[in-house]
Amino acid sequence: MYRLLHILKQFFLILKESKKAIFISIIFLLIGLITLGSSYIVGRKLFRTSLTLKDTISITVFFKLDNTEEETNKCLDVIKEIDGVKNVTYIQKEQAKEDFERLFPQYKDVIAALPENPLPSTAKIEIDDLSIGGKIVDIIATFPVVDVVIFSEDLAKKIDKLINLIWFLFISILLVVALEFIFTVQSITSLTIDLRKMDIKVMKLVGADNVFIEIPFILLSLFSALVAWSISIFVLQKINGWSSGIVQNLLPFSSKISDVNTVQIYSVLLVFSVVMSLIGSVISLRRVK
Repeated sequence: MYRLLHILKQFFLILKESKKAIFISIIFLLIGLITLGSSYIVGRKLFRTSLTLKDTISITVFFKLDNTEEETNKCLDVIKEIDGVKNVTYIQKEQAKEDFERLFPQYKDVIAALPENPLPSTAKIEIDDLSIGGKIVDIIATFPVVDVVIFSEDLAKKIDKLINLIWFLFISILLVVALEFIFTVQSITSLTIDLRKMDIKVMKLVGADNVFIEIPFILLSLFSALVAWSISIFVLQKINGWSSGIVQNLLPFSSKISDVNTVQIYSVLLVFSVVMSLIGSVISLRRVK
């Protein structure tokens, strides 16, 4: 009990003597946590929304108007057997007309005035791997009953590049913030050790062990990290609300923006703060031994 009280007394004494330096360290740690947390929130939403958008990319086949139903069905059977095709959804001419009138009601009278339905039957083809979409398109385009084949290959490639960029940026930010965290904690801990150099010598002379001397400094680094983490939660909560608009601007063709589990993010940041603080303080405390 005496050891605990003495450790807490030393902790508050160091806190009082080094409050300006600790305040500066909290600011730097807060900047790092906000940078890491906001990049994760925006990156996570971008990543999940991109994957969702990628799954919606498919091949659309427009059949010729003069095809018979039998010819179209035979073509559909062949398409289903192509390697890489996951699913084929057939949309008949009448269904295509109804869908068009629902999407563009202003043209309903124009369509009704025509002697026959001008819209062709179509097929929506889902594939296992977007990278082979171009090859599947080339195969389908050779079928005599097919008029036009549409595949957003460029969009699929851009989404792949975006996903890879998100991973690269997040890993880079994570490494930079981790180094910044360790450097800040190490610097402040070294500074407080220098300020109490004489007290440490006296404690060693009276027989205090290293653990007894080091724990107040470790508590100080954890205190700074926890204060920075607590403040970052309020800031990141605001950023989480704004981030959906940012993702929507970056992916304007996406109909739904994926959400993130903020509790999980805050928990990960807490663990990150504690671990990086311990590493930074332990590196500085090697001087005491």
